[in-house]
Amino acid sequence: MTYATCSVSQIEKADAEEMTAHYARTLFPAIVEPLHRRGAISVEDRHYTIGSCSVWRGKCHSGMSVMLPGGPEAYGLYLPTAGKMLVDAAGRQLESEPGRGLVADMSSFRRLTFFEQRSHMGIAFEKAAMIRQLSTLLDAPVRSDLEFAGPVDLTSGRGMQIAALGNLIWQDLTAAGQQKSSASFSECLLQAMMIALLETVPHNYTPQLQGPASPAIPRQLKRAMEYMHVNAGADIKIVDIARETGTSVRSLQVAFQQFKNTTPLSYLREIRLQGARKALTESNRSRVVADIARDWGFSHMGRFAALYYQSFGEMPSETVRQAR
Repeated sequence: MTYATCSVSQIEKADAEEMTAHYARTLFPAIVEPLHRRGAISVEDRHYTIGSCSVWRGKCHSGMSVMLPGGPEAYGLYLPTAGKMLVDAAGRQLESEPGRGLVADMSSFRRLTFFEQRSHMGIAFEKAAMIRQLSTLLDAPVRSDLEFAGPVDLTSGRGMQIAALGNLIWQDLTAAGQQKSSASFSECLLQAMMIALLETVPHNYTPQLQGPASPAIPRQLKRAMEYMHVNAGADIKIVDIARETGTSVRSLQVAFQQFKNTTPLSYLREIRLQGARKALTESNRSRVVADIARDWGFSHMGRFAALYYQSFGEMPSETVRQAR
């Protein structure tokens, strides 16, 4: 259980160099410029971190442009209250203003433009957490990147629910004294927001989520799947999975066969292969195939190459070459 930590900043009439240094200290490397030549920048921000999520409210009084070499490995939700923001995201231009929220992969952000008097609430969910939640909803491994397709209409019924949930999350984090909730309650609210976004905002897995409901699976099986996703790169065995989920090896095998039509170790191997493939497509020359294979629990390189070829129709080295 992780309790929230808070940071507050208020900067008035700073120049571009001061703002660039501030971002490097508090968030991530960026180049900040005023919207108007020789203009000063004034911003205020309150930022909370809890578990795998960050929540903040910010206001840019002056307007500014923030250029990024690449944003954090997270999905960001922006709920605007005033003003306009533009985001250049790997060739796409995204827009957010009152009534029009935004959910996007923050690692694709290249430039953010905040216009005068822009204010919003933001929530960043680590990619791994969002993928785990999606996998739980699908009752299946997530085989490729999650890609949200559009804005959030905050004037629609579901959009207003998302905005209301955002306000509840903020009230929960900023409450003081006896009004303050437990960390577990705060984390449940953030999990509820992930589910709301996955079920409301269109993305490349929406058709699967909207398909026929799969049979309800036992709690122990869900726990086993979650444990495998979190510990896919570790040296775990079926007895470890059974112990973690409070069931016997035999019961676990029967549950996987009945509800997933596979074995526990085959399910784990599929998670590892998909993770290794994603890492290989994003690899650079400083990382070799063997290192990535070991990161994902494969110690025998020949066996890894054979399984990889069987699953994807190409050798791991071919994946790396194509990525480069």
